[in-house]
Amino acid sequence: MTNSMRTSMLAAGLAVVSAGAAQAEGRFELQSTNMIARSDPFSADQELASAGPAVFDLETGFDSNTWLRRVQPLEGRQVLRFEGQLRVRGYADRDELNSVLVTPRVQYWNTTADNRLQVRLAASYSALSRDGNSHWTRPEAEAQLRWRPQGDQRLETVFRVRANAYDFERADLQGLDSERVRVGLEQFFRPVDDALVMRISAYFEQADAEEERFSFDEARLRGEVIWSLDAKSSAALVADFRDRDYDGVFSTLQPVARSDQRFEIEARYERQIAERVSAFVAAGYLDNESNIQTRDYGGATFRAGFSFRI
Repeated sequence: MTNSMRTSMLAAGLAVVSAGAAQAEGRFELQSTNMIARSDPFSADQELASAGPAVFDLETGFDSNTWLRRVQPLEGRQVLRFEGQLRVRGYADRDELNSVLVTPRVQYWNTTADNRLQVRLAASYSALSRDGNSHWTRPEAEAQLRWRPQGDQRLETVFRVRANAYDFERADLQGLDSERVRVGLEQFFRPVDDALVMRISAYFEQADAEEERFSFDEARLRGEVIWSLDAKSSAALVADFRDRDYDGVFSTLQPVARSDQRFEIEARYERQIAERVSAFVAAGYLDNESNIQTRDYGGATFRAGFSFRI
């Protein structure tokens, strides 16, 4: 995608948001999280290279993720949300990993009068660049059905369906182009006093890539518990497991289908330091086991930073 096309898309997105701003009932929201983190800069969806010799590993860098949102109520219980995301990641000694992610997104929400059933529809378009060069683009659509049997959020079941398409820009990454579909089921438990929130998630994703060796099936399980320690602080524990199996042989030198099992656990503490500002620290461990040596890595992870909202 050319710079002029990106500029046109951004201008169109800003025009849509500005149009919504003219309606007095709506509101603007801004949320930004900024931190120093030792984590996985590649991620399962952002391959650095197709089959190159580079070894995947954990890296320490700066991560800033900001969302600007316009929430516009419509008739009845309908809501439109216009959103824009800017995520910047930088690494002192790994310029090739520096990345910028831009995502405009629109969401539509509608809830029944008894508040027991809610539908959410979303469409977005993301563009990721690495070290100043376009890396991939991704159109995406998602539908959610949320069921609240008691009419509140104490007990909530969420069914999700997501479809997207990755288009890798570099010639040596074209085999990674893929169309993906993910289905998921989430269960939330929230007591009346909000002192404890629990979430259990299960997902299945299938990717059909241009080259068979990059097509895969993935199953994922995730659990999260958040405790409110007092009026200004909370603690959380997250565990995440993914099992991904690829189709086709990885390379002529390694004539086997790639298979990864990824486990991550993290403990987090967050404290409100001002009316709209919170600071947090988190530590954990990530283990990505793979039958492909360059994709087998792991180690201790951490995050420390602050978030604010307007």
